[in-house]
Amino acid sequence: GQRGELPVPSGAGLYLQPEAPGLLHRLFHPAEFWHALFHAELPPEHFHPKTLPVLVVDFCCEYLENEVSEENYLYLQELASIYNLKRLDSYIDSFILQNFGTLSFTPNFLQNISIQKLCQYLGNLLQAALQWLTQYPERETEAYQVLDNIHFPLIPKSDLLHRVKPAVCSLLPKEANCEGFIEEAVNYHNNITAQPILQNKRTALRTNEERLLFVGGEVSERCLELSDDTCFLDTKKGQWVTETPLPARRSHHCVAVLGGFIFIAGGSFSRDNGGDAASNLLYRYDPRCNQWIKVASMRQRRVDFYLAAITDMLVAVGGRNENGALSSAETYSPQKDSWSYIAGLPRFTYGHAGTVYKEFVYISGGHDYQIGPYRKNLLCYDYRTDVWEEKRPMITARGWHSMCTLEDNIYSIGGSDDNIETMARFDILSVESYSPQCNQWTRVSSLLQANSESGVAVWEGKIYILGGYSWEDTIFSKTVQVYDKEKNKWYRGTDLPKAIAGVSACVCALKPQKEDKKKKTKMKKHQDRGR
Repeated sequence: GQRGELPVPSGAGLYLQPEAPGLLHRLFHPAEFWHALFHAELPPEHFHPKTLPVLVVDFCCEYLENEVSEENYLYLQELASIYNLKRLDSYIDSFILQNFGTLSFTPNFLQNISIQKLCQYLGNLLQAALQWLTQYPERETEAYQVLDNIHFPLIPKSDLLHRVKPAVCSLLPKEANCEGFIEEAVNYHNNITAQPILQNKRTALRTNEERLLFVGGEVSERCLELSDDTCFLDTKKGQWVTETPLPARRSHHCVAVLGGFIFIAGGSFSRDNGGDAASNLLYRYDPRCNQWIKVASMRQRRVDFYLAAITDMLVAVGGRNENGALSSAETYSPQKDSWSYIAGLPRFTYGHAGTVYKEFVYISGGHDYQIGPYRKNLLCYDYRTDVWEEKRPMITARGWHSMCTLEDNIYSIGGSDDNIETMARFDILSVESYSPQCNQWTRVSSLLQANSESGVAVWEGKIYILGGYSWEDTIFSKTVQVYDKEKNKWYRGTDLPKAIAGVSACVCALKPQKEDKKKKTKMKKHQDRGR
């Protein structure tokens, strides 16, 4: 943006002592500077050699504070940063907060304010709101309407109890009915596992931008084996950026998003993706505070299964473990932090895929034994009746494929199958679309390349297939394949940083990252083996 002009006295400028901290080298004409300094009626001790450099800096800051305006505040903020003028920087912060409603919508602010400063100002919204409300007594009647927009539940609990509550109670009358916001926030902190179903506008991140993420997986590079990466796609930079490491390395696990939280369930903790390495653990990631927690474990260890998020619950379906293929299904209640069995599948199933359409869970394909062809079956689960219903089978039998919902259609994508005669595994590139209204499958454009064990997500109106494995070529893939429904065409997206299979993908709103700083999670990474 265009910088505002800073009115300064004319002249060549004054060169200040280089040993003084944070100096401005050329701001004032020498004669005018010393004239102003000596007419400031300062005590003689201020002219001591050790005091004068600090005095000069304070004088410069005071002068610049008087010149701050909507035209030049960002330029002066940059100046304060360059020369470490903390007093001036603090003054400009106050200026921006006092005029936030106006400045935050100007092109200059939107284009040039740094992410660090933006986060700082958003964190001071409560203070600004209270200051505004207490300026005039008649504003107290508007307190509820104003504080309704403050995200109290995202304030640390200790600050809520020891700083925020006393401030609100002392500044606002009880008739304002604002203590309920504090009670709601404390209740949110006291019910950690229930937070995904306690969501409202005050618990959400201040962003409407959702990110595409991939989570974990099995990588092809030697010595890396399983991944603990959780990365999102930065479309502006055209690269994948680390959001957080997983608390434990996983592949062939499942990911679901509920209430703006990312859940990671089950999967394999060994590169040998057999049932013996299956996990039953469930982790939850909160992007609001960049924190992982471990919540209640599934009743069954599961790998190669499907995990859905519907209404206020998670649903885990099928898979396999040390006892072989599973037909069981179970639901997780965040409110109770516990799992409960629901109606099981009509047959053992693993290597299947699933998706959610209008609160119905759909799964397709997979099989129940190591040897033999995969299935075409499509099943639909209604949690209201706790019943699985057979729907029209797919055109092509497949397993290790992907499923997703885009608008009013369900897509079954790629995968692989076993040759009936030779039992050799072969790749499937075909894609088919299912209409729940018509109970009918239709072929659409095929994949660009094999995608068994890939991640899948729908983001910004397109289907994304991340990585995967080719059974015919026995290679991992870092390719991202993107499907445009309007054009019925697949094209390549931004490659993953590593060739990877057994990976999961999701879409979730994330907190903006600070520039040039790596995020730290609040849970130490560890290896685990199930329970």
